[in-house]
Amino acid sequence: MIVKPSIVLHLDMNSYFASVEQQANPHLRNRPVGVCEHLGGIIIAPSVEAKRIGIKLGTTVWDARKIYPQIVLLPVDPEKYRHVTKSFLRVLTDYTDRVERYSIDEAFVDLSRICRDFDEALLIGLEIKQRLRSEVGEWVSCSVGIGPNKLVAKIAADLGEGDIDRICVVKPEDIPKLYNRLALTDIPGIAHRLEAALNQLGIFTLRQLADYPLGNLLNQFGISGFFLHQMANFVDTAEMVTRDLEEIKSFGHSYTVSKAMSDPGDIRKLILKLCEKVGRRMRAKGAQGNIVHYFHSDKRYFGFHKQRKIGEFINDGAAIYRAVFAICRSQLPLRFPLKIIGVTVSGLRFQNFPEPLFQQYQKPIWFTQVADKINDKYGEFTIRRARLLEIPAEWAKDTVGFGRMKELSS
Repeated sequence: MIVKPSIVLHLDMNSYFASVEQQANPHLRNRPVGVCEHLGGIIIAPSVEAKRIGIKLGTTVWDARKIYPQIVLLPVDPEKYRHVTKSFLRVLTDYTDRVERYSIDEAFVDLSRICRDFDEALLIGLEIKQRLRSEVGEWVSCSVGIGPNKLVAKIAADLGEGDIDRICVVKPEDIPKLYNRLALTDIPGIAHRLEAALNQLGIFTLRQLADYPLGNLLNQFGISGFFLHQMANFVDTAEMVTRDLEEIKSFGHSYTVSKAMSDPGDIRKLILKLCEKVGRRMRAKGAQGNIVHYFHSDKRYFGFHKQRKIGEFINDGAAIYRAVFAICRSQLPLRFPLKIIGVTVSGLRFQNFPEPLFQQYQKPIWFTQVADKINDKYGEFTIRRARLLEIPAEWAKDTVGFGRMKELSS
């Protein structure tokens, strides 16, 4: 039987990528800093100092420089952030193995087995914050929320005093008071578009959503209406997704170009590199897949996406590319320049796969095995297919997002 946690701690790292950069370089501290996927795009991680002067997540580099011409812009450094994430996860697992790695900068901890009440949980939360300062870095801070379930704990992390380094406990008896403190968009998963849809139903407050007939929500939003009703009543029956329950369901890589591209040759090159990177990560995890998904969009996020199930399981970049190009060639010539391109492989299996009987099919496998060993030792794309030689090195660089980190090694 699965026992749902009754005391949950949510840890949310503050301005994570930027604060890690400030921790690594003291000259950046107390200065507005923006981390960018590439320096001609948008800011994906503003520092606390940048946020305080109006430079937010998603602000374009152009607009950020208008707000503050001296802002320090840095390229994203995924390996550095993953290293720090492993460090703060090690601190959390010192207390319990019931830790959910929710994203690269967030985690949930089930304290039910080690705390008798919320007062003890608060002491552990304060201790964790102190340890992160001393063991991970004095410039890397976090906000902590503690509640009776994951939803309330996540909300609580935003309710403490100040704009960073908060801590807040919401006990079960405190939950009714949240209706006077929270707007609809303070609930995870309710963004402005969904808020507008709720407003059209006459729902403007969280209390109105909680009291709205469930049947009407189901009619309007389908199964999502049930979860809206649950969230509005602060009910969360989700279990902790600990390491033993984590499952990788897909491997993907997307890239946002600095300048929209429309040349079919360049697009094919970028797709090839994306496929090679996806295939390399799949092989590192011993995975093969038989469902390929491709998408692209313009700078307004209008575009095309389609997936296809193929007749074999693959993890080689060239094979993935052939499957992807079979999907995307129907969209050529392009009707608009592309800003974002992405490739994903799902339908995964993990096992020791038997080698093909015939040598003509064995040779490509041998090549990728040798290439992987060389690239593991000397760096990505040290050895590569000749078609990759003409592709700019900055295209499809390693990226890191804020989604689940199931591929993060322990």
